[in-house]
Amino acid sequence: MSFPPFVSLSLAYLLDQTLGDPHFRLHPVRLLGDIGEIGRRIWYAWGRLGGLLTLLFSAACFMPVAYLLGGLPLGEAVLIYFFIAERALCQEAMLVGEALAQGRLDLARLRLSRLVGRETKDLDLSQCVRAAVETVAENFTDAFVGPLFWYLFGGVLGMTFYKCVETLDSMYGYKTPKWRQFGFFPAKVDDLLNFLPARLAALFLAFAAGLSGLSFKRAFQTMRQDARKHDSPNSGWTEAAMAGALGIELGGEVVYQGKRFEKGRLGRPLRERRVEDIFVAVKIIKRAGFLFFLMILILEVGLWSLGFHNLIQMIWNVLKGVWIA
Repeated sequence: MSFPPFVSLSLAYLLDQTLGDPHFRLHPVRLLGDIGEIGRRIWYAWGRLGGLLTLLFSAACFMPVAYLLGGLPLGEAVLIYFFIAERALCQEAMLVGEALAQGRLDLARLRLSRLVGRETKDLDLSQCVRAAVETVAENFTDAFVGPLFWYLFGGVLGMTFYKCVETLDSMYGYKTPKWRQFGFFPAKVDDLLNFLPARLAALFLAFAAGLSGLSFKRAFQTMRQDARKHDSPNSGWTEAAMAGALGIELGGEVVYQGKRFEKGRLGRPLRERRVEDIFVAVKIIKRAGFLFFLMILILEVGLWSLGFHNLIQMIWNVLKGVWIA
């Protein structure tokens, strides 16, 4: 029998904070990527329909496995652990910051290329700082808030479906000629599933900024005023909150696969970007993550005390009770 959700959640958070994201061949996210690649090889020529079929195929292959693993002792905790990656995200950004602090721009570009999808070979120091800060802010949603949000709502299956979508979006959800059609449905479903998590993540970043001696008001106002300037309906929220917290400008032009794109400019720059911004951004992410974890943990305890495993189950039971009555 599996542990109560709040116990599994606590164990997973402790594992992530102590061990980080492990790198090995059978990592569930890597397996999801392998399944997605099988679908791409079969259905890429089908365009949007092929991307939809690949998404459904990946979910159909992996969700039954996740359901079975979730029923094992510690299985649910291990799955949550594999699907969150806050420590790994922060560590990768720190490595970029350390290389820049040592004056090793080429090394920083190399490390950054493993963290972001944009081209990094021509970035200067300020642009490297911008890319590192943007990616920790944006991926705070995908790597931490999103999985826990959908675990709260849908349990193991909700979290697993979210991770299927997020993985395929990270692989194919680009607006380049190669992926615009095939990646359409993974990108759109990802936008839908991250609508609430992204906004919650941004709010918690603003709270964490205030707790870090920075301006909650500026972070919150920048989030409200500039989030919609971003080309993504969700990424702009966390990036704008971080820009406001640090008092710098984020966004602007990026290069993906040789093509230039404008992401929108976020924040009013009070000063030039500097290397220390990466380390401060990581501190904000860690504090925001802890606050969000506490909120989810409290809600999980409340649900369990009421006899429910997740919010969808509770809502369904309430609706059934109303219908029968």
